[in-house]
Amino acid sequence: MLRLDELKAEIKGEFYLQEELNQHNVKKVEAQADLIIKPAGKKDLLKALRMLEKSGFPHLVINSKGRVVFPDRRFHGVVIITDLKL
Repeated sequence: MLRLDELKAEIKGEFYLQEELNQHNVKKVEAQADLIIKPAGKKDLLKALRMLEKSGFPHLVINSKGRVVFPDRRFHGVVIITDLKL
């Protein structure tokens, strides 16, 4: 099981618990995420993705201009917000 303190120890960036996505400049999305991660750079994004995939924890990656539809207005998992070019 992946723990928040493990993520924070490995990934540089900002972490928010139980936050509305529209409070983070994500346009056209009205939903709350259990955890929002804003990685500091590409290396931190890749670390986060590897850790989340290895743990099997649900996650998705969007940018601030993305349009995402959440079926019940809530995503039970991690949302990674980045405008990094991959």
